[in-house]
Amino acid sequence: MKTNTPLRPLSQRARKTPPSPIRRLSGLAEQAKQGGAKVHHLNIGQPDIVSPNEFLASLPRYADKVVAYEASQGSQILRENWSHYMNDLLSLSTQPNNFLITMGASEALIFLFMALCDAEDEILIFDPTYANYIGFAALTGVNLVPVHSALDDGFCLPGIDQIVSSLSDKTRAILLCNPNNPTGTTYSRDELEMLLNLCEERNLYLVVDETYREIVFDGRAPLSILHLAPKNKRIAIVDSLSKRFSLCGARIGCLYSENEVLIEKCLSMAQARLSAPSVEQFAASELLQSVDAQYLEDARNEYEKRRDALCARLSEIEGVTFHTPGGAFYAVVRLPIENAEDFSSYLLREFRDNGETLFVAPAAGFYMGAGRGLNKVRIAFVLTEDTLGRAGDILEAGLQAYRKKG
Repeated sequence: MKTNTPLRPLSQRARKTPPSPIRRLSGLAEQAKQGGAKVHHLNIGQPDIVSPNEFLASLPRYADKVVAYEASQGSQILRENWSHYMNDLLSLSTQPNNFLITMGASEALIFLFMALCDAEDEILIFDPTYANYIGFAALTGVNLVPVHSALDDGFCLPGIDQIVSSLSDKTRAILLCNPNNPTGTTYSRDELEMLLNLCEERNLYLVVDETYREIVFDGRAPLSILHLAPKNKRIAIVDSLSKRFSLCGARIGCLYSENEVLIEKCLSMAQARLSAPSVEQFAASELLQSVDAQYLEDARNEYEKRRDALCARLSEIEGVTFHTPGGAFYAVVRLPIENAEDFSSYLLREFRDNGETLFVAPAAGFYMGAGRGLNKVRIAFVLTEDTLGRAGDILEAGLQAYRKKG
């Protein structure tokens, strides 16, 4: 039977979940490639450093004749090896039973949002923030409350008074990414202590996303929140193998907490989705057991060289300002234009420099504060030094052409 009755609208959840600023312009990038352009992808944190051989070489050794469900908490051997890896590298004393293996850090964060908050409860974050946090909040019905940090201050944490003024009786947790995506800021021990003390005073949870923990520059040592409070039950760590080991597609992350009840309740959620990938867990366990520490050091050195190459080229472009990242592999860059979204689209739609163009992420999508980040982009320095230098040439030429166009 035919009917002209309009379909019911989709859920508020569906309507409130924003598109990713990292991927939103992907259609334009594909059109540019189909038109013959070479597109340099600076929009997404996809490393090009070769994944460790310890992971890749282990895959053929997966001996089970059936790829069965793994335990919902994650394989015992992977949890043991992840614990040993952190303890040896960082001089910590983690325990395997306090790990929950997840499908990337993303799933760990979704579990935490649901475990720590009821619908309409609040988590305090720092603007600009990792854009997917905004999506996770929409999926779970959590309200994120942004506290602004400024490029001209190096995106350091704002003062305690500004943070306290953003708390309410519905605040349940503070969420921090350290080193930070999208800014590349690395937070000091004093800043972490300030947040931890505040959480103690206000009875809040402190969630720290340590996905980029080992990617730090200028002689910094990796700093975990566990170095400050190794047994504190109000702390939850989110971690991933994606970035430091170039394993984004393996989708292996974890949640760690000394809070047994929190792990237990997140495990109940994990049981509902059954398990994280079995083969990848096997290979990740082999990796963490045998990877040479030199791999991490070489990767860190390479990203630092790329950071230096990018910053040197950006500093030569008139009107461009930025904060030099202390870790991760991102920089938020202020451009001498009003609308970075329009400019980013222009690069993909129209601009070519010897047949090449750029894909950068408009930074407004990383801000929750209205009207912020409109003249900024996030650049991921995940390409070679030479390519980043070439990208700087294209950016400079693109800005000149865009401003002439009016």
